[in-house]
Amino acid sequence: MDLAARFRTGVQRVAYALHRLDSSQQKHWRWPRQGFIQGTVHDASCLIASVGFSHDDAEPRLRRLASAVSEVASILSSALDERARREVVNCAGLHSPSGGLSATVLLWLNALFMQQELQLPIAGGTPPVRSVSRERPHPVTQAEIWKDAARGSWCPLLELAIQSLRTCCDWNAAATTAALGHLIRLSADVADLAYSRGGSLGADILPKLLPDRKKSAAFYTQPATAELLAALTVRRSDRDESDWACPDLFRRSIIADMACGTGALLRAGYLRVRELHERAGGTLETGTELHRGAMEFGLRGTDISAMAVHWTVSCLAAEGRGGNCGMTHVGCVEVGGPSGKTGALEYFSGPGSFNQLALGGGADGGASRETSRVQIPHDGVDWVLMNPPYSRTRGGQSAFDLAGVTAEDRKRCQGRWGALVKREPVQIRAGMAASFLVLAKHKAKPGTGRIGLVLPLTCALADSWQPTRKMIESEFRDIVVVATVSGASLRQVGFSANTGMEEMLLVATRRHRPTKSSSAKLHCATLYEPCTWNGEAREIARAVESAASRCPALRSTCPITVGSAEIGSITVMEAGGGGAPWTMVGVADGSLALAADALTRGRLDSALSTPISLGLEMGVLEDVFQVGPTHHRLGHVRGAEPIGAFEFRPLAVGADPEDADCALWRADAKQQRSLRVLPTHTGLALPGVGSEHERARMRATASTLFYARNMRWTSQSLLAATTRQPVLGGSTWTGLRHADLRVRKVFALWWNSTLGMIVHWTQGQRTQNGRSRTQIGALRKIPCPRLDRLSGPALELASSKYGLLQDRTLLPAMNADSDPVRKEVDAAVLEVLEAHSSNAASTAELGGARPLTGQAAADAANALRQLRELWCDEPSVHGWKRS
Repeated sequence: MDLAARFRTGVQRVAYALHRLDSSQQKHWRWPRQGFIQGTVHDASCLIASVGFSHDDAEPRLRRLASAVSEVASILSSALDERARREVVNCAGLHSPSGGLSATVLLWLNALFMQQELQLPIAGGTPPVRSVSRERPHPVTQAEIWKDAARGSWCPLLELAIQSLRTCCDWNAAATTAALGHLIRLSADVADLAYSRGGSLGADILPKLLPDRKKSAAFYTQPATAELLAALTVRRSDRDESDWACPDLFRRSIIADMACGTGALLRAGYLRVRELHERAGGTLETGTELHRGAMEFGLRGTDISAMAVHWTVSCLAAEGRGGNCGMTHVGCVEVGGPSGKTGALEYFSGPGSFNQLALGGGADGGASRETSRVQIPHDGVDWVLMNPPYSRTRGGQSAFDLAGVTAEDRKRCQGRWGALVKREPVQIRAGMAASFLVLAKHKAKPGTGRIGLVLPLTCALADSWQPTRKMIESEFRDIVVVATVSGASLRQVGFSANTGMEEMLLVATRRHRPTKSSSAKLHCATLYEPCTWNGEAREIARAVESAASRCPALRSTCPITVGSAEIGSITVMEAGGGGAPWTMVGVADGSLALAADALTRGRLDSALSTPISLGLEMGVLEDVFQVGPTHHRLGHVRGAEPIGAFEFRPLAVGADPEDADCALWRADAKQQRSLRVLPTHTGLALPGVGSEHERARMRATASTLFYARNMRWTSQSLLAATTRQPVLGGSTWTGLRHADLRVRKVFALWWNSTLGMIVHWTQGQRTQNGRSRTQIGALRKIPCPRLDRLSGPALELASSKYGLLQDRTLLPAMNADSDPVRKEVDAAVLEVLEAHSSNAASTAELGGARPLTGQAAADAANALRQLRELWCDEPSVHGWKRS
């Protein structure tokens, strides 16, 4: 067989790399940075086919197009009265006249683009149509051109464009003609973007025009994220080669997305299956059948936006290159109304949800509208791909806060939501994403069904997600969690557009039945840089799978490589089975992740041949201390909502009054630099604020030891602080009470040592780099050594060390590796533990770990130095504020 013939089989192994120019065409770069990607000819061809504009290349032009569409909509709006605008908006399916008019204008722009695209030869025999005229055609004439273009092909959005254009023309022909002229001039720029045929243009621009996207926390999936998630979720090993080659695959397999938005994930899932179909020997003819089966049966999607549903169907249909198909299983779900409909959450109650709209195609290319059901059966979906809404009722946000949904409707929706998930492993305060994740479990096929979701990073770390994590550990296997060390919170590209928060990908296979095991295995993959363009995403998915296969054992780690370049690391952790935080998610350095995990179990283990025991039983914070109340019970600051027992007023900087109602209310990174600090506020008993009984109860919670629930590693020096006299806590500082002053002092040392800060870092929410948030419930469960059980001499030594260090100035926590005082705190903690370990148990009794004595003490000091350096190099610690 000659070389060309071998290449045509697609299985020949090759080495390849990608060379690109940036958007200015002045700088060349290579991917991967070192070495070559190893793969088949088919892999290389898929990379070539997927390479398009990167996020950085396309985003500025998309913003300009969105701005131009908004300007045309604004001009048109000024020419139409309110009744006319509302009638035109009805074609877009949105409640907001301004947003709906912009969406309608976008429909027309996309129709012009498709008109030009349909001039190309397309399977199915679609005849060429006239080019877009540079003159201003009459809207009725343009509508006829679009009708000709749609005939014989399946282009439902052209029908909507025709209807809305004619309606607008009926109200004001001159303004409509002018608007059409502006769009014709824009259409050339659209064509230059070289988007794939059929509607991804609208899917990229529409989210920028929707008026209530941020309110509803509907952040659309980045194209590269969609490809990455689809490649991780739809595995080649999920089917035999004969199944992948079968053109009827989608007649018996389902991909579902119950929050489909503009269809990025459904489209990525379909393209992934088509890629595997072609790899298994599929042809153009079998691909046409595969597409028809996908449209008529295999692709199931719903969304609350009718316009988003239109774009979903349009971009999916376009992948068939003009082929006809019947009614789809993609539709719009209702929110609000007298019964408080909750959109796709209604699927908790059964396999079908009544929808306002479903789209189908006919022989004449038109789109039909009718009330229908999108059936998504329980236990019947092969692959669930979803980026659910993150909305929750908290901090000024409100679930179901959507345009067109009244306050009364919203309350009914929230009540209905609570009723639907009442018996599910979900806490409402975790937000809608947790409910959609549990819903995905119900839909996936037992034993084989796969889920792939984009989720907030709080899923892995927040206390409110504990029951949902427990469900995942019990109900799923092959669990992979993918995060990045830098993303949305640093104004870089996140997995979703414009969230401003860190996210993760969760990929897993549903078990045949829930496991009764007390632990589960998780592969935690951390990427060093965001995934920003298609093609790269597929190769990264292959690299993650390869690393996971090389790293099967618990508490093991290995790099993720593309070519010879290390792009991330993967670490295997053991989840305890109770839904405890997944501490290794998002940690850049695998060895640090393992060492941090060992610390939570009372061991110092960093590149040591034999771990060293801290010599103490590990418990949780509430085992040792009485944890103080939340600040909502203590009171409020002046001008805030009048809740709690007191109204707190700031004290002058440096004041140290002995009022009984003083409080360490807030963090002050400039003033609170030593272990002992001054109170920041004083509480006032004002008329109408609390009761004397409430104040007495709060006074009983006063303490001299406090824990920071909202720790900023980049600026704050103290994770724990002490005061001279007992005072109340506050919004940042939570009081910890213990009768023995020596215990309070030794814990002040522990939590401000590198060891204590690392343990806290494993438990706190890392949703924003450089910050660690902890709710009261999670704080109670933070692992800590039982330092209250230290020997008497060790406690006395700790008190002495505290006295020497209490007024020394510490640098911000992120500078622990260069802070001489922090190093003294670390040394003091090790010295106290060594004093306690002098009569420690044998190595055998410590589970193979050495007691912290003799050479082990010297080794521990060296291991702690390594840990300091690794921890301070973590982006989630330094927030990119270090050089």
